[in-house]
Amino acid sequence: MRKFPLIAALIGLGLPAFAEDRALLMGVSRYDDLGRVSSGRDVLRATDALRDAGYDLSTLSDGDARAMLRLSGDLARNAADADRLVVGLSGRFVTDGSRTWYMATNAPNPNLFTIGQSAISVDSMMSVMANAPGQAILVLGRDARDDDEIGPYLREGLGDLDIPQGVTVIIGGPSYSDDVLIDAVAEPGGNVMAYIRDSRRLRAEGYRPASLIMQTDQDRPAPTAPTVDVALDAWTTAQDVDTADSYRDFIFTYPDSRYAPEARRRLDAIENDPQRLAEIAEGQLNLTRNQRRGIQRDLTLLGYNTRGVDGIFGPGSRGAIRNWQQSNGFTQTSYLNREQINRIDAQASRRQAEIEAEEARAREEALRLDRAYWEETGARGDVAGYRAYLERYPNGAFADEAKKKLAELTEPEQPQQPDRDQAQQQERALRINPILARLIESRLSQLGFNPGQVDGRFDRDTRGAIGRYQSSRNLPATGYLSEPTLARLLADTFQ
Repeated sequence: MRKFPLIAALIGLGLPAFAEDRALLMGVSRYDDLGRVSSGRDVLRATDALRDAGYDLSTLSDGDARAMLRLSGDLARNAADADRLVVGLSGRFVTDGSRTWYMATNAPNPNLFTIGQSAISVDSMMSVMANAPGQAILVLGRDARDDDEIGPYLREGLGDLDIPQGVTVIIGGPSYSDDVLIDAVAEPGGNVMAYIRDSRRLRAEGYRPASLIMQTDQDRPAPTAPTVDVALDAWTTAQDVDTADSYRDFIFTYPDSRYAPEARRRLDAIENDPQRLAEIAEGQLNLTRNQRRGIQRDLTLLGYNTRGVDGIFGPGSRGAIRNWQQSNGFTQTSYLNREQINRIDAQASRRQAEIEAEEARAREEALRLDRAYWEETGARGDVAGYRAYLERYPNGAFADEAKKKLAELTEPEQPQQPDRDQAQQQERALRINPILARLIESRLSQLGFNPGQVDGRFDRDTRGAIGRYQSSRNLPATGYLSEPTLARLLADTFQ
């Protein structure tokens, strides 16, 4: 609040109260489900400068949605009486292209219909700031590299901001959000627009006059000594926010107060919290999105459902990590370190080898049955035996030999071409698309009939697998799909 020499006398005379300069700073580095934002809390370094400049300031570090909405509501209620408004928001932003939201620390992976429950609207914040046209500055600190799509309707970053008349929006990286506030906005005589023009890291949108000076020498209030009541109020605020930064700020400001020992105890508990330390350790690994996808694939292979392989560690991935940690004797933090990642990779490699070995055994067993059937039919060297073998195994290991011998013993017309033509027509009638074709090949592989490469193309290996499957299920072994064969195959269970 700006001080004037006769304020006490004016209040005594019942004159109207002077308007206040109001400011709000919120910074988020640590998210429960979204990725960590480096330097996201740096904007809070401008706290002392804005308070010294006379702003009635509220701050929030790594705040949840409830705390963010409460402070934003307080600003909205008091904005109409403010001469100057300054807001700094730093962390992760999400947009649908036209609207933009600032995400709270407890925000889950957002979707278009629930995002408002875990974020504050940047558009609404700009509308509030329009109460101080020409003296309203909104600083948005975001990493310009964060522009990944989030589903079909949302993406990270800022949308097309519809900035109200008289509101200046400054955009830059999180680590530069405090600099413009300290060195220009709160600095007496500081020209905000000149500062932006000299910076390669910041840009201004909306209201951009040639000169914008928010603070003059006359605006700076005389410092006042803190009282016991001020320390108590600050301690109450620190407890309400309940973050490491809130206790650290209190200790720095009131190191000798009677509340300082408890503040130090709480700060130590937060900074040594295993969950927090695990999150920091994972963040320091700087995992790429492809590396995260690899971890998700490994966990899925091991039977831990990550609810998708998208490179984003959301609630599904965190739950899968937590379940894996529980099964393997680790502290259940839902965050990974290098040792755990290596162990997951080793376990997944072993499981993949086991699956391949199981498939090899299934192929060997299928070949053994094929050979045994041949010995009882085609190996006897008569027409009936060859036909019996080919009916069961039209593309079996001995099919070529059976066909050759049968051709030598029978007339050329005897191979049942009309039946094959009919089988081909039945398969064409099913209108099998490439996706269904890959599913059919995958099922044949899972059931141990070795269709070759799963590529959606029915080649000789695929035909042989279909024929072997039909024979094993007492279906006409044509090597082509019919409606009964397809229905049985899709509903069949592993042997």
